[in-house]
Amino acid sequence: MQLTPENIYRFLHKRQLIDNDAVVKGNFMVIPANTRNTILKIMVGKDNSLFAKQMGKDPVSVSQFQREINAYALFKNNAEFSTLAHLVPDMLDYDDENNILITRLLPDAKNLSEYYMLTKNFDLTLAREQAHILSACHVVPDAKTDTSGFPKMVPWVLRLHQFRAADFFVGNQASTEIIQLIKDNSVLQNALIDLADSWQYTHLIHGDIKWINFLATTNDTNQLTQKLIDWELADIGDPLWDVAGLLQSYISIWVLGFDNANPYSNTLPDYMKPFDMRALQPSAQAFLKEYITLQAYPTEYHPYFYDKVMRLTAARIIQTSVEATTFNSKIEANYMRCIQLAYNIMKDPMTALDELFNIKSFHHV
Repeated sequence: MQLTPENIYRFLHKRQLIDNDAVVKGNFMVIPANTRNTILKIMVGKDNSLFAKQMGKDPVSVSQFQREINAYALFKNNAEFSTLAHLVPDMLDYDDENNILITRLLPDAKNLSEYYMLTKNFDLTLAREQAHILSACHVVPDAKTDTSGFPKMVPWVLRLHQFRAADFFVGNQASTEIIQLIKDNSVLQNALIDLADSWQYTHLIHGDIKWINFLATTNDTNQLTQKLIDWELADIGDPLWDVAGLLQSYISIWVLGFDNANPYSNTLPDYMKPFDMRALQPSAQAFLKEYITLQAYPTEYHPYFYDKVMRLTAARIIQTSVEATTFNSKIEANYMRCIQLAYNIMKDPMTALDELFNIKSFHHV
């Protein structure tokens, strides 16, 4: 079965997920979204609207569907992850024959990238809340907790050395070229191999942390809060990968904001100037400080933490550049800026920490 706007009502009605009275009154609208998955937003009413996601039947999609379902099962059934239950949208049902997931829709929510673009307000409270969400996720599962449904995989960008450049995004010449460029750079290639070797298989991780996977919404008291969505890459892995994912969002919005038609310019266009790194620094600092505090990292661990997080951030920047290139027929100038920046970070992580986030390493030694 393939979900469509025409058959979604029958699917939901059969599973008793829809308010028939509201539909009869005319409060029913289906809004499809253009993504790699089939996404349907079902608008019924403020308190009973739904979000339907259907993934493909290829092995990768099936694996990602199961990872998301397994993550929700942990939130529901295991005490060590119970605090995450209210930090994610409610899962209402799933169909594992057709790879369909139904969650509660937050009708007025905006992803964090949209929220920041709209408001230009990098609220430190939001940054600290992101630290709380990640800290609630980054728990070592109890020995009795079944984690066999997670593949325990190293991210693909850290495994470039194991494959040919053309093996990753088959048929896409631009992504093949940029991956080959990375593989041919000994500094980047060796740094990625070192990160793969140091990967920890210890904590629950989201696996795809970035601004668009945080939803800014309001709670019952009309206060701004956040939910973390899209658990398709959830795994048992290295928690610093998630931290790096959020730092990558700060850097990417800045670097990708330059004018692609003027690759030698070091000035952001006027509409992107609120996203200059200096404007983003207080928010990133608040996130990092809160996360370190919540994780109760001892002072002597801080240099290792910052060094590895910055190197993983460089890896996430590379991953973002390669994935974005798959939607283009050529490698744009800003993606090359990202690769150059990743190279600079890998060469000297602590200097990059200072220059990008205004955090000086000697403050943490």
